[in-house]
Amino acid sequence: MKNSAPLAPALDSPLSILKGVGPARAQAFERQGIETIGELLFHVPRRVDSSGRACNLDEALACEGPETLILHGELSRKQFKRFGRRSTLRLTVTDGECELEVVYFNQPWQRERFERGEVYSFAGRLSASAKGPLMVAPKMAPGPNALEAGSWIPTYSLPKGVGQELVRSLLRLALDTLEAPLPDLLKAQELAALELPALSVAIEQLHFPQSLKEFQDARRRVLLQDLLMLQARVRLGAQVEPAPACALQIESSTPAQHAARLALPFVLTAGQQQILAQLVEDLAQPVPMRRLLQGDVGAGKTVLALLATSAVAASAGQCAFMAPTELLAEQHYESSRRLLEAAGLRCALLTGSQPNALRNLTSKGLAAGDIDIVFGTHALFSKSLRYKRLAFCVIDEQQRFGVAQRARLLEKGGAAHLLLMTATPIPRTLALTIYGNLEVSILREKPAGRGPIKTRWLRAKDGARLPQFLAERMDAGEQVYWVCPRIGAQEDGGAEAAFERLSNSDLAKHGTTLVHGQLKPEVRAERLDAFRRGEVQLLIATTVIEVGVDVPAATVMVIEEAERLGLAQLHQLRGRVGRGGKRSWCLLYGKPTARERFELLEQCDDGFVIAEEDLRRRGMGELAGLRQSGELGGMLTSLEDDLDLLLAARELLSTRPELGPQLLRPGP
Repeated sequence: MKNSAPLAPALDSPLSILKGVGPARAQAFERQGIETIGELLFHVPRRVDSSGRACNLDEALACEGPETLILHGELSRKQFKRFGRRSTLRLTVTDGECELEVVYFNQPWQRERFERGEVYSFAGRLSASAKGPLMVAPKMAPGPNALEAGSWIPTYSLPKGVGQELVRSLLRLALDTLEAPLPDLLKAQELAALELPALSVAIEQLHFPQSLKEFQDARRRVLLQDLLMLQARVRLGAQVEPAPACALQIESSTPAQHAARLALPFVLTAGQQQILAQLVEDLAQPVPMRRLLQGDVGAGKTVLALLATSAVAASAGQCAFMAPTELLAEQHYESSRRLLEAAGLRCALLTGSQPNALRNLTSKGLAAGDIDIVFGTHALFSKSLRYKRLAFCVIDEQQRFGVAQRARLLEKGGAAHLLLMTATPIPRTLALTIYGNLEVSILREKPAGRGPIKTRWLRAKDGARLPQFLAERMDAGEQVYWVCPRIGAQEDGGAEAAFERLSNSDLAKHGTTLVHGQLKPEVRAERLDAFRRGEVQLLIATTVIEVGVDVPAATVMVIEEAERLGLAQLHQLRGRVGRGGKRSWCLLYGKPTARERFELLEQCDDGFVIAEEDLRRRGMGELAGLRQSGELGGMLTSLEDDLDLLLAARELLSTRPELGPQLLRPGP
């Protein structure tokens, strides 16, 4: 029976009560951690863009540069072509005197939106091509003046199958029909001192801003709410006696642990052995472990987590290993299966994109206790999932998860132990402010036998020599990553364009394959396995491979448009090579605007130094893990601009302790 939207939904009402959200869309939103009206309203946009300047076609064709333009015209020609999984839709728009070509790549559904002879409005930037200027993948609306010039349009991180326009329409419907304004626990004078709007005003301006300043102020108010919740949890954790941990008879050495160690292709370093001993000791304590494990790319954090899970599973406890992306979860599962099965443990993979039959089978196995260790993404804390005895949670790349998401996973196991892992160092004082009484372990040394990595910034003159260098490396049996920040095809640039170009070059004889986030998981896994087995030697990919892909024979990493990526991300990508004993190279193609970043990477390979520099340059970013959390949204984006909010939240909770219980009270 179809749900009808009530006249006045509440913050805790399920998203499915909104018109336009059926079961399939509700499931897609759930994969993003959005299940209620409140979670949708607090879903912070990734960015906000100006809709652009209105002009006619003649003016548009004369424009140069990255300016966003709004124009309209009659559709005189429509051409659609499909190339396997890829497609191109080319539209010719005219005003009777001038013509402009509009192109959509890999969006076959767009062709149903256009009819010849009709007038449409477009907003986008012009790109150069051999045939003249064209507009690639612009926003579109039917009618001559359907797009408003000078307005501000938010863009959201969304699951596949959910469009930006749908989210904006759902937000408008939710705000217009909400049963009551959002309550604000802060006093008017407190908000005035921080120069911030009331929460109800901020939510409106966050999603429908009239100016860039409105959006920025609204984002800071929502971030403050997130930080207040965070501080309330930290204070509550400090005041309340921790619940007894899951009763586990953890031993320092068990047959499962011994078998797992024997299955390792290397001997643990002294630092790894010391931290493993800390983990086993923590797991045997009567209070739940709360530990953050920091270690540079390739330092061996995952191996320690797996050995700890083998100790827990040997004591009949279940373990959940959560990663921020399906690709990383898949890689952890595939690379860990051999080690875990050698220890006699049963493991499984659970992600949102798996067929329902497979997900149901895994769910039944977890509920019955037939699975010892499950790897997955947000699906690991879905409401319907039950564990028989969840005792240990490992969260990799923990800074990509929100506070509430971590809490929802822990709730599946009551007093479960928790290990957070990150390759992005967090200063201890900041970690204590964010997480409270959290133990921090730092893994500095890398396993023996790793080859050195040479990083070079490539100028234009180096391009001619690169193919010969790559051919020599692949002739020697080595493998190459070629990374592009965008998927992109043809005129749009990106990984698909690079794949097409390299597949038609002399390098293609070594075998090429393409991997990006829009591929079906089974296709992506098959291509990565082929690369891992050495059946293809050249992998063209987007940044989806920045974590979790371990191929010792890969010795070269080429990164196009490297100026688009931050220091920490470039260092993460660099960590995909140098995992065998041979010398490796990381080659950066990028504009001189990023000269300082490239030169630092050429001179330094210490991830802790690079992370601190990234912190100084870009601010706290997502270091604190304050992403859209599914409960409250927001993220720290500037050390100078947002650290004051972290301190303000701490001060408010100190002077008004009664805020804590009110903030943590269930319901809207």
